[in-house]
Amino acid sequence: MSGSQKALKVVSIILIVYALIAAAFGVFMAVGASLLDGQTVDVSGTTIEAGLMAGVLGGTIIVGAVINFIIGLLGLRGAKDAKKIGPFFVLCIIGVALSLVSLGMSLAQGTFSPFSLISLAIIIICLVLASKVRNQR
Repeated sequence: MSGSQKALKVVSIILIVYALIAAAFGVFMAVGASLLDGQTVDVSGTTIEAGLMAGVLGGTIIVGAVINFIIGLLGLRGAKDAKKIGPFFVLCIIGVALSLVSLGMSLAQGTFSPFSLISLAIIIICLVLASKVRNQR
């Protein structure tokens, strides 16, 4: 097993743990949205219902966490056998795109989700490692 494969294995395990934590946070945001019934938030002069905003943000975090979890599992598979890195590489590219969308959505809503930034950094690291493992085949 090469150094890139070992690093990919470690990062994949971290990604799986991170995805589980992010999913729990997203569930708490989505469930907690029901507690904000009738409350509004003023964002740049526009009034937005707080429950709706929290629900959308929670849902976005959950979707990202599921994708990160799948990417982590495929990363473990690709780290074990370099010939199977293809699906992981493709999902990393999709993960980067979705992480950018998630980051953009949270910034557009006037909130900043640290999960979006952390997710983007981890997926970019996975993409670089997958590229190195892919070139070893």
